[in-house]
Amino acid sequence: MLLCNPVTVRSRLSSMHYFGDVSGHLRNLLHGDCEVCVFGVVGGDNVSAGRCAKRAVRRIDDIPEAKWNDLTSTQKRRFFDCLADQQDTVEYGYSVITKGQLHSMDNYHLLYQDVDLTWDLAFTGYVYGEILFEMGATEERRALFTFDRVASKKQCEKVKTHLSDFIPDVKVYYEGSRQSNGIQSADCLAGGIAEDTKAGTDWMSELETDAVTKGMNSAALAHLEKSLSDISAGP
Repeated sequence: MLLCNPVTVRSRLSSMHYFGDVSGHLRNLLHGDCEVCVFGVVGGDNVSAGRCAKRAVRRIDDIPEAKWNDLTSTQKRRFFDCLADQQDTVEYGYSVITKGQLHSMDNYHLLYQDVDLTWDLAFTGYVYGEILFEMGATEERRALFTFDRVASKKQCEKVKTHLSDFIPDVKVYYEGSRQSNGIQSADCLAGGIAEDTKAGTDWMSELETDAVTKGMNSAALAHLEKSLSDISAGP
C-alpha cells in the first residue's frame, strides 16, 4: 500500500476534499461484459482536486465536462502531466476490481441470484471506503468525500449508507459529474488506469509511485462476503 506525501498536502488544509468516480460497471464485470472496474479518488482542496480536469479540456467550449473516454490523446497527456505537476498538493488513490476477485468469495454464486442485497451498490461503498482509509482520510481534522451520482437518488443513498458504515468519520455527498471538476478528475484518473490495464498504455508512469495509494480491496471484499454470508444464513 503506497501512501502519498500526507504531511505536504494536509499541513495546509483545514479540511480535505476527496472526489470519486468509477470506470466500468460491477454488474457488467461479473457477467463478463467488461475486463476490469476501476475506482479512482482524488483528494486536496476543492480547487486543486479539480484543476487537471479543467486543464485537460481548456479553451474547448463545446465539451461540457472532462470524461476520459471522450478525450483525445493530447488531452489525456495534458491531464496526466497536470497530475504529475500537482503531486505535492493533491493525493491520488485507486482500486482495480476483477471478476476473479469477486469469484474468490465463498458465496460469490449469490451475486448471480436475486438476493436481498443490491451488492454492486454495497461493494461500491466498501471499495470507496477502503481507498479513503488507505489514503488516510480518517486522520484528517475534517474529511469530505463526494462521489459521482449513480442511476437514482435511492441508489446514491444506498452507496452513501454503505460507505458511511465502512468509514464513519468521513462526511459523504454525491452529485453529478458536470457540476464537479473534482469528480471529473477522478473519472479521468480511473479511466487512465483502466486503459493501462486493458490496452497496455502507460499513463500512470507520469506519477511517482509514492504519490499514489492503491487499494488492496481485501477489506471491501470481506465486508461484501459477510453481507452475502448473512443472507445465506437467513434469519
